[in-house]
Amino acid sequence: MATVSPKCAYTLHDRLFKEFLQRFLPEFLTLFFPKDAARLDFTTLHFLSQELVVNLPHQTLRITDVVAEVNTLDGEPEILIIHVEIEANHPHEIPQRMFEYYALLRILTKKPVLPFALLLQSGLGGLKWNSYAETVFDHDLVKFEYGQVGLRELKSTDYLATNEPVAATLSALMQPDKFSTAELKLRVLEVLVKSSLTEADKLFLINIVETYLPKDVVFDAREEVMVALESVEQSWMEQLLEEGREEGIDEGMRNLLLLQLTYKFGELPQSVVDQLYGITDRETLSLLSQQVLVANSLDEIALFK
Repeated sequence: MATVSPKCAYTLHDRLFKEFLQRFLPEFLTLFFPKDAARLDFTTLHFLSQELVVNLPHQTLRITDVVAEVNTLDGEPEILIIHVEIEANHPHEIPQRMFEYYALLRILTKKPVLPFALLLQSGLGGLKWNSYAETVFDHDLVKFEYGQVGLRELKSTDYLATNEPVAATLSALMQPDKFSTAELKLRVLEVLVKSSLTEADKLFLINIVETYLPKDVVFDAREEVMVALESVEQSWMEQLLEEGREEGIDEGMRNLLLLQLTYKFGELPQSVVDQLYGITDRETLSLLSQQVLVANSLDEIALFK
């Protein structure tokens, strides 16, 4: 598997989970904060600008993660802003930054803000409400809370048991608990393949699993587990490709293949992207997708040699 620089890795985490939350924000909130989610009318959910900018005298502040607006069911307040900060680096700055983002969003939108942090590194605690405070001369000037989801501190077994595709996908980033990495991946993929999600959503979630449980870190001493995993991986790819062919979505197949390649090998050379979008034959696209599944580098894929 290609080596990814810290900057590229951050970009990958950021891009991947922004799209995840834009696709599955209601499911994410329902999974981790069910009481709050139950008070939101997700039929009114819409996402705000990808980047909110505040120009200050000596700096420019940008909020680039997920910001959405949604009505509440009980009308108190009538409308909320939901902010989810995705954090893979700089863990010690999170509480203060979450407060600063809250204050900026409150000023910019003039609406109540419900903030959350999705943490992708370990050692920061799991699922809880975290806090930030400021005190001057024994006066408590700031008392601020935000919801925290520290995936690496949660147990995969707790979330696989729900049999929900979003929960199963995120369990790939959690502590394997009693599972080997291969068994965890196998169980996650089985949930995804059997789910009622669209094929595009299935493939997107499978790409997350392949990103965080790639072939070179997955192992189980039991041969039957490894064989079963290989069989499931092959079957979902064939299923997705067949349904894609039947729907005649050539452009969709190219886009999904580009996602696969990027998530598995990092940022792609422009020459590879150009080659990919020059392909018009569906059989070639199908063959490439199958090669991506088992390849450990771009050099192992025939078209890109």
